[in-house]
Amino acid sequence: MAEFQKPLTLATDFMSLIKSITAYKVLNSRSDWTVRAQVTLEDGTVASQTVPEGASKGENESISVPIDEAIRNIRIDIAPALVGKSPFNQRDIDETMIKLDGTDNDSNLGGNAVLAVSLAVAKVAAKSQGKELYTYLRDLYLEGNDSADSGEAPKGSDFKFPTPVFNILNGGKHAQNGLPFQEFMVIPAMNLSYEKKLEVGVACYKTLKEHLHSEDLSIGVGDEGGFAPVGLSVKEALDKLVSAVKEANFTLGKDVFLGTDVAAGSFYDQERSLYIFEDAGMELTTDEFFDFYEGLLKDYPLIYVEDPLFEADFAAWHKFFGRFKEKTMVVGDDLVVTNAKILEKALQEKTINAVIVKPNQVGSLTETFDFVRLAQENGLVVTVSHRSGDTAEDTFVSDLALAVGADFVKFGATARGERVVKYNRILEIYHQKT
Repeated sequence: MAEFQKPLTLATDFMSLIKSITAYKVLNSRSDWTVRAQVTLEDGTVASQTVPEGASKGENESISVPIDEAIRNIRIDIAPALVGKSPFNQRDIDETMIKLDGTDNDSNLGGNAVLAVSLAVAKVAAKSQGKELYTYLRDLYLEGNDSADSGEAPKGSDFKFPTPVFNILNGGKHAQNGLPFQEFMVIPAMNLSYEKKLEVGVACYKTLKEHLHSEDLSIGVGDEGGFAPVGLSVKEALDKLVSAVKEANFTLGKDVFLGTDVAAGSFYDQERSLYIFEDAGMELTTDEFFDFYEGLLKDYPLIYVEDPLFEADFAAWHKFFGRFKEKTMVVGDDLVVTNAKILEKALQEKTINAVIVKPNQVGSLTETFDFVRLAQENGLVVTVSHRSGDTAEDTFVSDLALAVGADFVKFGATARGERVVKYNRILEIYHQKT
């Protein structure tokens, strides 16, 4: 067994070292196999963590290796390197795996293997100490946060409850309906309680269902639980959201706002430098696409626009940010992929004022924390997000959102177990704290 090491993060009255780590495969919400890691401590505490998978991915995301390979890497490579270490020293755990992998994108061990173990270690450490996961993660986060006194993160027993961003109409790679934009969202006013915000999301979801049904449009759902009717244009999809909000007796632009995840890279033709709207027979240059956005922002209360452009075109992002930053949140997801190094470039180029946080984009909890700290230090709005391929029992991102003081959470629609469980986890904590 490795020599006992004093943890660099959390203090505890007793230390139980890692006894064993194993892994096996489980099914996610798309009927795909994913990896689950299980960590056991010497005191008998056991915890496991499953890794989600996205359909729409940024080019610079951490690499997921095939499931059987990820399982083998955990059992054969990662476990021997971590057994005997303290689970309470998260940075040491993660940096050991990063060094063992030896690449910038986890392509040797697999980001899915590294993340499964990283998060499972955090969970088993919290469980061993008898702490709620969000409390343990909050302590970890603040311990490494040089700006802990600047108000960006929760302190003491105070927690900021995030505003849900409800994706109630699906398109893009989350549905097969020809709609180019990937997500169409309703966003409750931030001055409401968390419970009231959920009620707003539920009401809009149900009225949208009734509205679509009344027009003989499909009420089948996409990967994230939002409805996926065929034959709508971008503006028609937004019109459906407007109708749903009004029919739920909310005031648009006061009680409820709109948002969209464009995922523009999914319909960008790199060879021709054009954005292709196959449903409408449109081919737009970047400048023409800007004019299209100008019309959307004029006609709809869009306060949130995610990945509006192809991720590698930093010049276009800079121009877009300069033109629209006063009108909406310009949200980077594929652009920055929860990677602090890439975020530094995005900040230098002045491209965004908000970011998405997805731990499986970067590969470890420590790297996720480093990304969030950098974002908050630079005044960016933070949204903690699920992935489209998820599992019904996994609520890690809910606890993570509370731990880092996220402004928003994006877990999909208020339907399907793997989405609802994440909203309900925050609701459970909300009732514990109020």
